[in-house]
Amino acid sequence: MSISVKAQKDNTNAVIQVEYDIILNDTTDIESFQRAFKHTLVSDGERSHQTLHSHIDTTLYSNYGTAHSFNSEYINRHNYFKNITESQINYGMEYGFYETELIRDDWMFVNFKDGNETKKILGYKCKQQFVSFRGRDYEIYYATELSAYKDGPWKFMGAPGLILEVRSLDGSVSMKATDVNTTTVLEVKNMPDHWGSSLGIGYDEFVKRYRLWREEVVKKNKFEDPNIIVVVPYRDFEIYKHYFVDNHEY
Repeated sequence: MSISVKAQKDNTNAVIQVEYDIILNDTTDIESFQRAFKHTLVSDGERSHQTLHSHIDTTLYSNYGTAHSFNSEYINRHNYFKNITESQINYGMEYGFYETELIRDDWMFVNFKDGNETKKILGYKCKQQFVSFRGRDYEIYYATELSAYKDGPWKFMGAPGLILEVRSLDGSVSMKATDVNTTTVLEVKNMPDHWGSSLGIGYDEFVKRYRLWREEVVKKNKFEDPNIIVVVPYRDFEIYKHYFVDNHEY
């Protein structure tokens, strides 16, 4: 484990590398996602690159007893490029040919609410906050000592320090740092050149197209076989609109 307990105070823009275990185990219904990932975040506090490194070796079970097994064979799928100062995330496949494979998200977490708890994570004192985001309420812990990095796993950013742990209050989502390296030799990757000329779409447009595609798939399969059960999940880390009303506690 490569952990530096002291932040690099002489250079707040030093690049850090954080490893996260990210699990989604939503068992609400048969149209809920289950995922188990290892993510690597490389950040300089102003921009960052995050990639899905591999699956976690684990098996998750739905409420119906269906087993979803994951293994850690190397994969390289979604890549996330954050511009933290501009509150923007671009993400998608490293090499994609369809505009739905490159998504631009201008969301910023603005509804953080301070909690009262503190705890140590990987040697860092962390403070508690709560936030709501696209259908789920979350408890997060951020490292006060790493205040130069308002970054975190997946799309999370904007807390007063580096987010090391995320947990949804319904128990479906868990994101936890397993290693923090403040002396990494890695650099923050830039987006692939061809992404700059790609016809990417905004998040809302992506959800709209996903919903229409989902409805078309269900309709087509029901027409061909009225007795068929069509499963097209809509409960991802984000619960795709219009399937939720964003009136959560935080």
